Amino acid sequence: MTNINHSIEEAIGLSAATLRKYGIRIETSLRDDLPQCFTDSHLIEEVILNLIMNASQAMEKTAGEKIIEVASSAEENSVLIRVADSGPGVPPVLRKKIFDPFFTTKKDSSGIGLSVCYRIIADHGGFLSVLTSKWGGAEFRVEIPIEKRKDAR
Repeated sequence: MTNINHSIEEAIGLSAATLRKYGIRIETSLRDDLPQCFTDSHLIEEVILNLIMNASQAMEKTAGEKIIEVASSAEENSVLIRVADSGPGVPPVLRKKIFDPFFTTKKDSSGIGLSVCYRIIADHGGFLSVLTSKWGGAEFRVEIPIEKRKDAR
């Protein structure tokens, strides 16, 4: 049983220097009384770090303020994590494809990052989805069950 906020804080700490270098402001909204859930904290940290780094890369050529927001909350029987950015977003036509192995829109990318993230979250019995952020960029939403599910999805 782990507190997801610890994994989030570790990922933010690992990415802080890169975010500063590119002028990206990170905002956090982590729920203090978040219930613990059954997770591999290092794998969840890997997912959050990948989502943060993808957001920072997506905003490289974005004009205006560059923001990444990472938030945690609880809803019914799940812990939720949101990683949102002020970048260009993910067009609706690509939202299902971006989790496919080897699919990429980047020039120098293998296209496995988001598929690995998707698999890690699925192996925890959860979901990973992409929406539009309040700034018009991408918002990745991670949902992890508080109790371990018998069947991974």
